[in-house]
Amino acid sequence: MANLETTYLGLKLKNPLIISSSPLTSSPEGVADLEQAGAAAVVVKSIFEEQIRADIGNMYDVLEGDTSGFAMEYLCADLPARLGPEKYLKNIKAMRERVSIPVISSVNCATSTVWVDYARKIEDAGADAIELNLYHMPTDIKKSSNEVEEAHVKIMQAVNDAVALPVTVKLSRHYTALFHFARHLAQAGASGVVLFNRFLHADINLVDESVFYKPNYSTPSVFPSQLRWAAVLRDWVKCDIAISGGIHSGDELAKALLVGANAGYCCSVLLKNRSLTPIQQILDRLSQWMDSKGYPDIASFRGKLRETDLHDGHGFERAQYIKAATEIV
Repeated sequence: MANLETTYLGLKLKNPLIISSSPLTSSPEGVADLEQAGAAAVVVKSIFEEQIRADIGNMYDVLEGDTSGFAMEYLCADLPARLGPEKYLKNIKAMRERVSIPVISSVNCATSTVWVDYARKIEDAGADAIELNLYHMPTDIKKSSNEVEEAHVKIMQAVNDAVALPVTVKLSRHYTALFHFARHLAQAGASGVVLFNRFLHADINLVDESVFYKPNYSTPSVFPSQLRWAAVLRDWVKCDIAISGGIHSGDELAKALLVGANAGYCCSVLLKNRSLTPIQQILDRLSQWMDSKGYPDIASFRGKLRETDLHDGHGFERAQYIKAATEIV
């Protein structure tokens, strides 16, 4: 039987399947259930910079001026049930005491000012790593894309310098030059990047002419974009890569590893099925595929289909595009 053990952010994992930040990872009991179901690690449900700046009692006022999809999630939910800063830390500590798998803290931030101290508290609480969710709508018309990206790199550096924990960055697709930005993060000390973030979708209610937000579950149809970018980045960023979004079966996880990803994130398939059963199904399918190919472990094939040459266009990105396009009738 294939050996599924691997590493991500320097952490030893029993397999390459990580559960994304979500309601599934908001409690010690939920995390324990995920470990029992076969998950290799969990990313704790995100805490927001706004939560650290303000008490739960005035969160509505604080968040109403924020345009981030994640912040809006809190406006659409029962705020008293949300995690405050101190409870978030207690939650991490309780998770760490209850499970043996890595517990990765997720923080949604827009500035570096409050994160240095809080990152240290996260480390003291027992988190194994920190995932920075840098999404923030750039509404300052005077700031260029370079200034926005440089500010994000500085946030990562400030947190990275404050703790001994590995720091990874969950990226959105909306950077002007994603390739350059990811390399900049890695060069500045990021231990990993996650491709990609996904936010609540805004929609319009035509009856009362109001804006509302709805869940944005992934489907396998979004997976090719993550696959493409992981393949292209693999040899050009000196940090780990995780793919998030579209992994609903062992086939997608196998493909993620083939292009060089260190791990795959899973969430939507569990929420849509209202069951943790898909975790073991994904892992069983991955193991079955590896056995059929004669791969004894993940190192035997990881990165086999990654982009190997960005200079003459013969690698994954250009060559596969040309081959597919010329065969279309």
